[in-house]
Amino acid sequence: MRARIITIVLISVFLGSAAVSAEEICSHKVNRDSAGGILPWYKPETPGAGYVQVCQLASEFIKSGVPIDPSTGQRLYFISCCFDGPHLKSQEAFAAGKTWQSWPNNPACVFAGLVQGLVLDWRVYTGDDGYTNVVRSMLDHQLAFGTTPSDWPWANVPYASGDPGTAVWQGATKWEQDGMRGDGLHGIEPDKVGELGIAYLKFYEATEDKKYLGAAVNCADALAKHIRKESNIIKSPWPFRVNAKTGVVISEYCSNVIEPIRLFDELIRIQKRIGLEEEKAGDYKNVRDTAWEWLYGPTGPMKTYVWNAYFEDVQNDPERANRNQLTPLETARYLLKHPELDPTVNESVPALVHWVASAFGTEGMEAIKEQTWCYEPMASHTARYASICALWYERTGDSSYRERAYRFFNFATYMTYENGVVAVGPSWPGSWFSDGYGDYIRHFMEGLGAVPEWAPAGENHLLRSTSVVQKISYQQDKIEYRTFDDSGAEVLRITARPKAVKVDGKPISQQRSLANDGWTWQPLDKGGVLRIRRTGGSEIVIQLPFLK
Repeated sequence: MRARIITIVLISVFLGSAAVSAEEICSHKVNRDSAGGILPWYKPETPGAGYVQVCQLASEFIKSGVPIDPSTGQRLYFISCCFDGPHLKSQEAFAAGKTWQSWPNNPACVFAGLVQGLVLDWRVYTGDDGYTNVVRSMLDHQLAFGTTPSDWPWANVPYASGDPGTAVWQGATKWEQDGMRGDGLHGIEPDKVGELGIAYLKFYEATEDKKYLGAAVNCADALAKHIRKESNIIKSPWPFRVNAKTGVVISEYCSNVIEPIRLFDELIRIQKRIGLEEEKAGDYKNVRDTAWEWLYGPTGPMKTYVWNAYFEDVQNDPERANRNQLTPLETARYLLKHPELDPTVNESVPALVHWVASAFGTEGMEAIKEQTWCYEPMASHTARYASICALWYERTGDSSYRERAYRFFNFATYMTYENGVVAVGPSWPGSWFSDGYGDYIRHFMEGLGAVPEWAPAGENHLLRSTSVVQKISYQQDKIEYRTFDDSGAEVLRITARPKAVKVDGKPISQQRSLANDGWTWQPLDKGGVLRIRRTGGSEIVIQLPFLK
């Protein structure tokens, strides 16, 4: 997102269309508590209610509210990264699909984010399987119209970018003379190969459709083939940009190795389940270790803090001058979910969080800016920061992080309009499918899993599982779900203490802690939090008391 579109925002502010004022943010009256702390625009008296509301509005917009471009007959997310909502253009023009912006499209990161936000999170929270087919159509389109040929050096991998106005992607070409914004013809971004690769794999785990397993393995194979073991302070294990057809490197450095690492780690974890050959799994392990050693080595970003290169529409940056908050915070997320990988995780994670707050915080707002080359506070990045604070609170019990998460989440709700259109930020009223959807919904859902007290009372919801949930059914007297793995842990907010919990038909018992298999119950004012730990089964039934 970047300078040209910022100019548009500044013009709209000058003309009186500013999204933020002292009293309002994105047309919502600002709510505050007695101490002046920001509260959500929706049901401010109920912590967490606003988070669910904006997730619902944004999710339903993607499912059924995205306009269709009249020229191509495609939903706007297939032809453009961004659009103006009816608060900026007329409702008639918006509904007719005529308000999309001419800027490099970024389908890979959008679709990867929606696998997490809609399929792994919101679908499970609501029990609405319709979201699976919505995202399936996106992934199938990427495979058919945005993937490199099988006989190229970088074979069978996704393009990160595409030209606006077309639903066939092969890198964005219109900005090749402007620092290669959008990667250029046949340009790809290896970190997005990892990011969409792990999304393909998770979608396979949700559906067991081997097409997506094959797509994930193709991504891993390409990354393994092109690992650069001679990486250093100016040359990362994979370049940021490379021409997939010729193999010529376009931009040398990218700090975002955590996405390829995630892909390799998950393929290795499920090796036996998917029949991955020992030799290939060993190769994946060696490649993954090479990237990890650079990440934590003296020339890697965990030491240098050169968190540079992620966004597809920035210019090449040979001096590595730009910095972003996305990669350090997503690295922190992976460490929090896999603390065994870093013996110093209790120092590493708060260091990353504090650096982001210092470098990208916004004076006078609980908001986080995107990057130094687009120094604008945005909803998605604010919600990301909040989600990491929530996870850190869950790990440590440090209530100051819960409060920080609460305030930053509260602020991030304001960018969602009641029609499901999500503005980029408080002073950026236009919308991006990444910032308002793929990189937005999932962060609130992460927060609910970390702080289940924020989930709505009087309702039943599975908030988080360590395994992909394939199927779930909410009924008056029971909750039933099936997971990909036959072991795992879940967090639910439910209406009453369960009568029984069964795994593959066998009861498990209530425990004081989850050191062993079983379940625990944390009573709240209404209902409570159920936590389950299980091995040896993937079919879970929670029997509930009948409540009038």
